[in-house]
Amino acid sequence: MSFSPVVPHPSGPTEPVQEPPSRASPGLEVGGQYSDPTSGLSFLHRAWRRISNNENSQVLTRQLASSEDEQLLASAGDKPFQTSGAVQLPSPSRGHALLELYFDSDEFFCEASRLTEEETGLPRLESAQSRLIQVLYLLMSSRFNQAWYTFGHALQIISALGLHRKEARKRASVSVAQRRDYIDDQCKRRTFWVAYTLDKYLGVIFGRPRHYHDDDIDQDFPDSINDEDMSSSGPNMGSVESDCHIDSLIFHARLAQIAERISREVYSIKTIPDQVRLAASHRLGAELREWKASLPPFLGAINPSSLIPSFRRQATALKLSYCHAVMLAHRPFLLKNTFRNSEEMRLLAKESLKECISAAQSVLEAVDRMAQEGRLFHAFWWTHYVCFCALVIVYVWAIQESNDSSTIDERRKILDQAERCLGHLAQATASNSPSRKYSIILQELRAEAKRKTARQVQEHWQAKAGPATMAVQGLSDVASLNILGHPSSLDAGSAQQTWQPLFGSPIDTATPGLQNFLDDWQTTDWLHLDSSAFGPFHGFDDGSLTWI
Repeated sequence: MSFSPVVPHPSGPTEPVQEPPSRASPGLEVGGQYSDPTSGLSFLHRAWRRISNNENSQVLTRQLASSEDEQLLASAGDKPFQTSGAVQLPSPSRGHALLELYFDSDEFFCEASRLTEEETGLPRLESAQSRLIQVLYLLMSSRFNQAWYTFGHALQIISALGLHRKEARKRASVSVAQRRDYIDDQCKRRTFWVAYTLDKYLGVIFGRPRHYHDDDIDQDFPDSINDEDMSSSGPNMGSVESDCHIDSLIFHARLAQIAERISREVYSIKTIPDQVRLAASHRLGAELREWKASLPPFLGAINPSSLIPSFRRQATALKLSYCHAVMLAHRPFLLKNTFRNSEEMRLLAKESLKECISAAQSVLEAVDRMAQEGRLFHAFWWTHYVCFCALVIVYVWAIQESNDSSTIDERRKILDQAERCLGHLAQATASNSPSRKYSIILQELRAEAKRKTARQVQEHWQAKAGPATMAVQGLSDVASLNILGHPSSLDAGSAQQTWQPLFGSPIDTATPGLQNFLDDWQTTDWLHLDSSAFGPFHGFDDGSLTWI
């Protein structure tokens, strides 16, 4: 099987992404559990099978990641580090340049790790900071398993230092002369809230419990002040600027707090009525709108392209995180089976569905722009994940709305954009990275979207003779001409077997797809999909793959 996504040239026409042959089956056993082809997660099982079977060296190569059984537990499954032996430290100017991207060379990271492993004595603030920087590098270089364990170590140090609690509680019995340094206090706050935000995002990506709980935290946000405007005794108020680099951290942390409540209330694994979940979705969606309205202009209203590079990166990252939170809050309304019997839910769904699709479209626009401008898209691990979420939403929406002719032009436009972003994601990073797994999973969901939006070519030309038949197909004559092209390019024999979807190349429907597979989806199934690029591959064995 081949997988050869085509990444369009920025100035050229969009070419379709090639999909692999379908592997639909009457039944599928995954990890010892039987799943019939109508299961809501059957398409995920097919993707996991492709990943675990290592079918294509273009997609996953074990040459880049040696056998997981031979790797240390904390890095099993990750790409090995490339080192050249003795490390020669770079010049100061080169060092500053490398720091712009959390270093850009494995040997320096390995040397930094060696130094932290040899650290002695009681934990210090620097102990936590150095490990958080390591986590960022590991995430950037797609070494997610080691990032997870390194992050866990950093969290333990942060808890040991008590950074989740206010300093004020310790100061009552301390003299003025002994009070802590202002810079030190601000660095502690910043360190904690960086860890807090990472905890929420990594919990979603891996599908694992978050470590921090808001009931256990009373730490204040850091002050809105730049480094150069601080002194040991306090802020230098005379030189404080209106635009502050720390504002992004503060608003990210506040957004992470809302995302935490969305995860807890909307996606609770406990049995609660759909109406309760969806009411929470709507209420928390309103909180997100209030959060957005509170952004300072340079992080919200101003076009990022007009900002200096540091603020541009912050504004773009914050926008993507906001869109992710919006999608997280509103995507349950994509599942029609959750509100089809309630008029109230249908009314709520209309507004929420619009917000969800708008957020997904904003993500795709940002990703396409970043990739075409060459702005280091390959290094932005969070961007890859948010892009994955947006593409899933677009394909699910296309499937659910496949029979609605009123939205056909809108769907075609967004799906064409999705084609480009799927290509960007597939080519983003090393061949064993999560982005490749994202693209494999999306290929399976995309295949179902193509089947659901497909119309048989010959039926279209027969329909021209009868308007009633055209209405049954759900396509206007003009829309169908745009989709299907000119009839002279097809002979009668090929038309009988060729179906043209709303996007991409024609498909062969001789192999059945997964009929009505979304009908069985539950709200919590989104959580399995969120973390689907990270497992459960260990549940597969040769015996469960022999029927392929």
